[in-house]
Amino acid sequence: MQDHDISTQPSSKHTPAYHMLRTTIMAYHQHAKYHLKLSAIMCNHNQFKACLILCDWALASMIKALYIHKYHSVHPPKELTMNEILPLVHTDTELGLDIALFIGTMQHMSSLEDCPHDQPLKLNNIESLIQRTEEILDDLSARLMKDSSE
Repeated sequence: MQDHDISTQPSSKHTPAYHMLRTTIMAYHQHAKYHLKLSAIMCNHNQFKACLILCDWALASMIKALYIHKYHSVHPPKELTMNEILPLVHTDTELGLDIALFIGTMQHMSSLEDCPHDQPLKLNNIESLIQRTEEILDDLSARLMKDSSE
């Protein structure tokens, strides 16, 4: 198991460590929204590979925001494994397996050099992937904001 930076855990909402955590979480959260908006723009220009990469980046940014929130570490790992992602997206009321699998699928699809020539990317498929990415980001964002206000 990975060591987490316990030393930066804020003891109060009025400490510099707390503000640094909040600022970092919000920066990753904003990056996720920004990448999703760019993905839609790239889709409008038929840049489907770029859409996949930007959706992957959006999901990765949100996962890092959740990681920072959960472990109180302003330095999340560059890459998170499925073993690290699943506990971040899983809750007592909602199973996170479908979200974790979607994230893994997006990671895989965005890392492929080229799409197979016999299976080109299609607009309606890309639009569906963007829509699902947006739904997941909205769900995870709501959890993050709910947990932050408590």
